[in-house]
Amino acid sequence: MQTLTLKGGVSSARPATPSGLYVLDDSARPVAPRPVRARRAPEVMTHDRAIMRDLVLGAFLGPQFFREDEPARAAEYTTDKTRDAFPARLAADLAAVPTEGGPDGRLPKEYVTSLARGTTRVIASETRKKKASAVPLGPLAFQDAHIVRAVGQLQPGHQAWLRYAYADSKAWDDESGAVVGVWGIYEPRLGKLQAKSLQKAKGLAHLAVQDMKLFVNCARSNYSAGRLCELLGVTDVNYRKHWSARWQGLRDAVLELDSQALEELVRLLKGYDFVLLDRGL
Repeated sequence: MQTLTLKGGVSSARPATPSGLYVLDDSARPVAPRPVRARRAPEVMTHDRAIMRDLVLGAFLGPQFFREDEPARAAEYTTDKTRDAFPARLAADLAAVPTEGGPDGRLPKEYVTSLARGTTRVIASETRKKKASAVPLGPLAFQDAHIVRAVGQLQPGHQAWLRYAYADSKAWDDESGAVVGVWGIYEPRLGKLQAKSLQKAKGLAHLAVQDMKLFVNCARSNYSAGRLCELLGVTDVNYRKHWSARWQGLRDAVLELDSQALEELVRLLKGYDFVLLDRGL
């Protein structure tokens, strides 16, 4: 029989009382609560990777030469500062010049007025875009250069993927380097294959890199199941049985490479104060 205590614990068993009821015992110690372990936050979160992705896009593709105080359009034409009349003082001086042929030895007033209008300097607002600063560097040029240099310090597969996916690099070294990085992640999970199937899997890895570049930037895919069957030269049944899972595994490997590259870049640039600016990318 167990005995309840006032302190919340349970004492050792005792012989049952004649009435069969519980008895109180204040000598037993309460049961110690189980310690709650604090949940450790990840070093690099999804939000950090998203911000770093935007910074990489801006560093490689953002406009470099602009100023926030530059006018967005050309100045409008106005006539506020236009003078179409000759200065009164100069008109009086010309009228005072004697000449032959006039009734009083002076130039006619109408002639002086027409001469004034023909020789008056017209001042108007400039219709062309105002001159910009002569400084060839934008406000984020040093930050962008810092990010580009940091990308060049990453592992070969990581920097190749970032340049190919987010810098829109056309260099074959970047595209092939990204494929090599993805294949290094996926090959241990592939298992044993025949030489012909292994060669098809390598080609499928290249297609996965191209497809995921479009997916991470535009959230769409270019390769349907029917198109992949044509490129692999297999039937629809064979594709659904063997190649569909491999295709999805390669896509997941590309996303894993993307996360690894961005996390490594976040750690490398830790402590740097970035400026986030919408550049319309």
